[in-house]
Amino acid sequence: MNETRFSVGEWAVDADANQITGPDGPVVLEPRVMDLLVLFAKQPGEVVSKPDIIKALWGEVHVNDDALTRCVFKLRKALGDDARAARYVATVPKRGYKFVAEVRGPRIEPPAAGAHWRGAAVIGGVVLTGLLVMVLVWSLMQNAGTDAHVSSQIVRIERADGFYHQFTRADNEAALRLYSDVLEDEPDNAAALAGLANALTQRLIRYQGPGGEGAGRTTLTQALESGWLESETAQAGLARATALARRATELDPSHARAWRALGLALTADRSLTEAERAYERALLINPDDWGTMINLSELQTLLGHPDRALPYMEQAWLAMERRYADDPVEIRPWHSEVGLSVARSKQALGALEEAELWYRRVLSLDPLNREAVRGLTQLLENAGDTADATALCEELARATGEGC
Repeated sequence: MNETRFSVGEWAVDADANQITGPDGPVVLEPRVMDLLVLFAKQPGEVVSKPDIIKALWGEVHVNDDALTRCVFKLRKALGDDARAARYVATVPKRGYKFVAEVRGPRIEPPAAGAHWRGAAVIGGVVLTGLLVMVLVWSLMQNAGTDAHVSSQIVRIERADGFYHQFTRADNEAALRLYSDVLEDEPDNAAALAGLANALTQRLIRYQGPGGEGAGRTTLTQALESGWLESETAQAGLARATALARRATELDPSHARAWRALGLALTADRSLTEAERAYERALLINPDDWGTMINLSELQTLLGHPDRALPYMEQAWLAMERRYADDPVEIRPWHSEVGLSVARSKQALGALEEAELWYRRVLSLDPLNREAVRGLTQLLENAGDTADATALCEELARATGEGC
């Protein structure tokens, strides 16, 4: 394959110009998005792992999956592709991506130079080579500084994300400061804007207002029911969080977490229909965005559609399973809780066999989860299987020192 000029599907690719041309005309790609297309086109039909893609595109700069997901989203958008019915880039769960379109040879060949130009070309080539070397050296120096800065910002954002996902007041405040520090250096950093919006909204939901953290609020529904989010102070905070999240989506429309942050802030402000659209946009970008699925589950209940809430929680569990190997630190605190939520919902609906299955699913991955043991033993006792129920409690007591 010519690495600079080739065709994929209905598109002619000119990698040197960062341009693809289709039936409706040319489309310009970002350089890194073009690099991704070239990488895929070199190995059509083969699964390319996420670590291999990240190494090829970012080198030694450490980035998380969000950066790759956004890059893939931009490529799909340019090609007119759909992740759910892929014609170009297919997602291979737990493995990576596969380019499924046909790759063909160059459509346009550079014109051959005439013999009478060869002498001039040699002289011009010497001069041009010297200029190119100078430009290359300057570019490398500039890029080295840029890459170092980008790497530093990414590390700071990932550290902030780590604090945010602990969901304690102190950690949330630490995340707020770190996101703010990034924005001081780079006011238009979409990831930092989205992170700050999330942290500000969580501060209002969990930690501020009458009773603060001592009030025991842990969910958005509880915060809404408390009436605190209707106060002047809370409304001002939500207006700021919403503005930050909107700015993030404008700067990077392919940033799933930005749309999730906007959905959360809008839900807290009771703009539920608009929040649902923001969450749906996040899932369009990243179909495995389990955080958005959890938020959508709660939103459906707030919208008066509790029957739609449970399927989102089930989808979130499955997405977590697919993503666990890539992001265990973030997923681990939530995975069992989501499974327990599904089990309890099934139990409340009287679907006892399904509830038992979900309790056992949680225990298969979190074998000493006390709440799962309690839920399962209750089901077993109610079904008359007291021996197995007793055995489960005794096993828990032996392992942890505390029974059911």
